[in-house]
Amino acid sequence: MSCSNLHSHVAALQLLGIGRILVNAPLKNHSYWKIGGVADIVAEPATAEQLSGLLRYVAEHGISHIVVGDASNILFSDEGFRGVVIKTGRAMSNCRIEGTVITAQAGIAVPRLARKAGMAGLTGLEHTIGIPGRLGGLVAMNGGSLQQGIGEVVRTVVCVDEFGEKIELAKEACDFSYRHSLFLEKSWFITDVVLELKIGDKADVLRQMRQILRERRQKFPRRLPNCGSVFKNHPMLYEKYGPPGKVIEDAGLKGVSVGDAQVSCQHANFIVNTGNARAADVLELIRIIREKVHQKTNIWPECEVRYVSPSGQIGPAHLEQNSHE
Repeated sequence: MSCSNLHSHVAALQLLGIGRILVNAPLKNHSYWKIGGVADIVAEPATAEQLSGLLRYVAEHGISHIVVGDASNILFSDEGFRGVVIKTGRAMSNCRIEGTVITAQAGIAVPRLARKAGMAGLTGLEHTIGIPGRLGGLVAMNGGSLQQGIGEVVRTVVCVDEFGEKIELAKEACDFSYRHSLFLEKSWFITDVVLELKIGDKADVLRQMRQILRERRQKFPRRLPNCGSVFKNHPMLYEKYGPPGKVIEDAGLKGVSVGDAQVSCQHANFIVNTGNARAADVLELIRIIREKVHQKTNIWPECEVRYVSPSGQIGPAHLEQNSHE
């Protein structure tokens, strides 16, 4: 948007009181990968009401916008985004436990939620203890680990649509499948999630969480910026050749770099930023990995990480590549 339009929109949003507003914001400061150009506006609403007001405003004024959580599995374009990036965070992180039911806001950190469940003697979230990011993003991706997904324990999801209207969906309406949900296809913003867990042995649940964290510290890179697993488990690939990390390593790609983007020497399904990596570097590395794996297995691996284009289109990062599968 033009400079004059930008300032007028910022002034209007400040009058609406929609939370924290950052102008000409480097998206690398909002990305686990520490990559991304400048966005016109990054807005961080603190309540569902502020979020609804913000979405109504951008809809009424025809302003381009995207909705992200903690951007723990997002690759922002080097060109940034000409519009409003709407982001949740700590301001929307309340959590209430009643029996086996947890009602939590979308901005709660996933490890914090898992610990709360464990301390309450509830089982079902152990696999999420080491996953970075916020609950809203985890639900949208149906994320998880150890072949599990958060959708298994979801009872209800509350969100607002692109016009700021509240919507409440039962689990069955969320279309959960492996690393997928309805929310990846809609311009809806998750605000609250109701989870149904089971009663477990508190000591055993906490012991499992500690074990998972120990294993993750040994297996996964922690010191360099990354987005977690880049590629999804492909059923045929997994059955014939193993998990993505092993397949990529067997293709001789561990440690391969493009610019400052590198296939982690610790776990080959991670791409780390060793300095000042660009989105273009990561995308080229993804292209190389896919081609090498395809040559070896005749299967095209698909990305779990999602790419945000300069126009605001969000989709699996491999779709940015001109593949021939």
